[in-house]
Amino acid sequence: MAGAFIALEGVDGSGKSTIAKRLVLALQEAGQRAILTREPGGTTIGEQIRMVLLGPASSSMLPKTEMLLFAAARSTCG
Repeated sequence: MAGAFIALEGVDGSGKSTIAKRLVLALQEAGQRAILTREPGGTTIGEQIRMVLLGPASSSMLPKTEMLLFAAARSTCG
């Protein structure tokens, strides 16, 4: 099975989500199969964890807690 994995990186607010959505749309319009996901996120629980990590209370979160939440979001993938 051939394919490609494309990752976009950048600081918060730099337009990664916008570019990702446009890229998926362009690939689909070109007849390619494309899946859009993000980290953390991509699942119902992953999106809830993302809201916690990006929320205002996260500024006082310990780094270990943040790491464990990222791990929890990944463990919901399957």
